[in-house]
Amino acid sequence: MKNNLLKYLLVLSLLLNFSFLGAAGYTYYQRNRYPSAPFGYGLTGRVPAGSPSIHPHLFEALSLSPEQRKVFEQKAVFFHEALDKKREKVDQLRRSLFDLMRAEHSDSKTIEATISEINRVQEDMQKLVVAHMLQFKSMLNEDQQRKFFDLIQGAMATRQEIQCP
Repeated sequence: MKNNLLKYLLVLSLLLNFSFLGAAGYTYYQRNRYPSAPFGYGLTGRVPAGSPSIHPHLFEALSLSPEQRKVFEQKAVFFHEALDKKREKVDQLRRSLFDLMRAEHSDSKTIEATISEINRVQEDMQKLVVAHMLQFKSMLNEDQQRKFFDLIQGAMATRQEIQCP
């Protein structure tokens, strides 16, 4: 009787282990199947343009032609590089702000100046994004434009993280 109980526990333990292993493998596969953003920008950073691991969702949803896709990928590289530089600048300014706040005698004028600089760089980033989106829009036909803005608006409404193409 004791032997049978141990066999059942062993089988149950093995089934649970295989189930967890299968679930972990499936989750890993789903997360790595497509990056979270078009043009190769995802959680793990940039992958080369044209890589097969680039998520095709935006291109498929907009029914882009191969020529349009090629132009968008080329323009996206420059856009994301400029945006990354501005993000790095904001990160550097934020670190400076924390250093100023940690100081024994915080200088409120310097802190305000740093905050103003952060706001200026973030405004520049927003202007860069809008300009890029308008440029992207200008290369789309009317139906593609409608789909493009519907996708962006839908993602914003559900508070999903979106990244411009």
